Amino acid sequence: MNNASTLKQGFVDLAAILFVIGGVVSLVMNLLTIPIANLYPISLPTSFSTLFIAFFAIILICSLGAIHCYSLTTKRLLSEAGIRGIIFGALLLIFSLEITGNSTQSATTWLTTLSATLILLGGVVCFGLRHTNISASGIAYQQRMINQRPNPSQTSQEC
Repeated sequence: MNNASTLKQGFVDLAAILFVIGGVVSLVMNLLTIPIANLYPISLPTSFSTLFIAFFAIILICSLGAIHCYSLTTKRLLSEAGIRGIIFGALLLIFSLEITGNSTQSATTWLTTLSATLILLGGVVCFGLRHTNISASGIAYQQRMINQRPNPSQTSQEC
């Protein structure tokens, strides 16, 4: 039984790693899509299309949401992390495959597709393990122990 629990904890930790890597890579690739006209002085084009701004905002929210899924996974809230990871990963995958429009393939598109797949995989792992009883991570266990310890000033007043 202990061996199976260790394996489940390993999968949950793997899902957390997938969320972090996928979220950071998609965030960086999203920020690199902002066109910069000149280096000196740094100036952005004045006319962004509304479609670009909408896609940029959605991808930014999904990237930051994937990083939030990491914090949910470390708190062992697997159901929330799983469903959010699946949604964010699917949205990022749709936008990275450019199903919505422009069909140019570049290295950033492949990295974004890979990061979306990592987030989706992390979400599937968390959602699959959502009903298992997995103990909290070491940091959460330490924080719980610190909060349960009685305050020395309170114990001296009771005597």
